[in-house]
Amino acid sequence: MTAHDTPAYPFTRNGACPFAPPSEYERLRESEPVSRVRLHDGREAWLFTRYEDIREVLGNPASSAETLRGGFPFLSPADSVAKRAQSFQRWDDPRHAERRRMLMPHFTIKRVERMRPRVRGMIGHYYDRMVEAGPPADLVESLALAVPSTVACELLGVDYEDHVFFESRFAVRLDRSATAEQVRKVTTELTEYVDRVVRSKYGKQNDDLIGRFVNEHVETGDVTHEDAVTDAVLLLLAGHETTANMIALGTLVLLEHPDQLARIQRDKSLVPQAVEELLRYLTISQTMGVRMAKDDFEVAGCPVRSGDALIVPVAAANWDGSVFPEPERFDVTRAEARGHVTFGYGTHGCLGQPLARMELAEVFSTVFDRLPGLRTGIPLDQVDFKSDAVFYGVRSLPVTWDDEAARAAAAGRAQERTGTRKATDQR
Repeated sequence: MTAHDTPAYPFTRNGACPFAPPSEYERLRESEPVSRVRLHDGREAWLFTRYEDIREVLGNPASSAETLRGGFPFLSPADSVAKRAQSFQRWDDPRHAERRRMLMPHFTIKRVERMRPRVRGMIGHYYDRMVEAGPPADLVESLALAVPSTVACELLGVDYEDHVFFESRFAVRLDRSATAEQVRKVTTELTEYVDRVVRSKYGKQNDDLIGRFVNEHVETGDVTHEDAVTDAVLLLLAGHETTANMIALGTLVLLEHPDQLARIQRDKSLVPQAVEELLRYLTISQTMGVRMAKDDFEVAGCPVRSGDALIVPVAAANWDGSVFPEPERFDVTRAEARGHVTFGYGTHGCLGQPLARMELAEVFSTVFDRLPGLRTGIPLDQVDFKSDAVFYGVRSLPVTWDDEAARAAAAGRAQERTGTRKATDQR
């Protein structure tokens, strides 16, 4: 294969189904599962498209995530600007593992479960606002972005009133068509903003994640102020952007598969399994899985040399038919769905995945009850998908619902709450 024949990467979603990953993954998986692709700067990289090979690369200690390592492959000029400040997720072990241990207590399943009632209340608040305003509405603005942004702000100790500022800046940073200068500008603005947030935590007894991290690790001298800021930027981004896209896209997928929606409506115990299948089926990370070999190793008989660029797209793994039979079929009862690698694999797996799973389960357990008759306001082919973003999603999703039924249900809940309070007061 000549340099001219080598396909350019990243690929774009180009099939008949807007939820499917790029069709090139399936074609290459069948004909050349370890192949060469050409990056924006002319450099070539190894591309892996089989589930087992992708997990092997992601889990191999010779595969480096460090973007500051000389020669690290970037997928666009803007990408190299955004990753110039290296968060702990872009460190290798043992340094990565040490920082991860500092943050892990904030994301344990036990702690996330303690947050569930509060998150449920936040979600209910946004339902109430939607019902009060009445249909139609933009599901992205009214619910999908609002819920995880509110949760992330409360968890981290960031003022939610600033959400428009940081959401708009992150949108530019995650736009694959943005210029390096645009990304440099918004990255500077985000860093300055988060720097002020971190500084505001000094000398106080804090209950939020950023504040406690400052108290326990920055003020003690274990972590520098600069590293704390960089990590806080990552946590703020990851805390809302990915879950927001999953809420909007997941709702759309369920509406497009009414038989599967009916299943979880009949049996809410299926919701956690449905969440796993949505995570597999959608795989919203379009460019996750870029590594650089720091030592020689071998994958599927292919010799990888130190300095080689490695592309391991998790979307390709999640649609590998040898692991997920008929991957194009959306099935909320799919037993093997939990084996997806949407949150990554190995030591760099997503730290916040318990929180994301909980938020998604809470939304998909309730959204079709609180907004009876929920349906999209436009045909699927008119939905504005974020094909050029790092995380796949929709820019907006016009929806409507049965207004009278929603208001009656809301009034019934309010009356029930009033009765409960009266009974409690009498006791």
